[in-house]
Amino acid sequence: MAEIDKLSKKVLNLRIFEDESMNMWKKNIKEANGEILSVSQFTLMARTKKGTKPDFHLAQKGHIAKELYEEFLKLLRNGLGEEKVKDGEFGAMMSCSLTNDGPVTIILDSD
Repeated sequence: MAEIDKLSKKVLNLRIFEDESMNMWKKNIKEANGEILSVSQFTLMARTKKGTKPDFHLAQKGHIAKELYEEFLKLLRNGLGEEKVKDGEFGAMMSCSLTNDGPVTIILDSD
């Protein structure tokens, strides 16, 4: 749970938004009055070093992963507000689209 706490704090406090003067790296999600769409996507972490198929052996068991993900969402909602954090359906096949507004993509990791 320590990693979930660390990562949720990082998501809520990371200064990745611009201020009123268009200066980057000045505001966090709360200060920018932003919202979060969190979609569980464990396949991003597939190991592909060996063979021709993705390896998911290091993935957490589904029921445990769901509990951890729900705790992560709870912490985000506690920090930002219930109405500002949306999520997909855990473990479901979903179709999502994204408009990446800007030149920045950052991977957050608890390590």
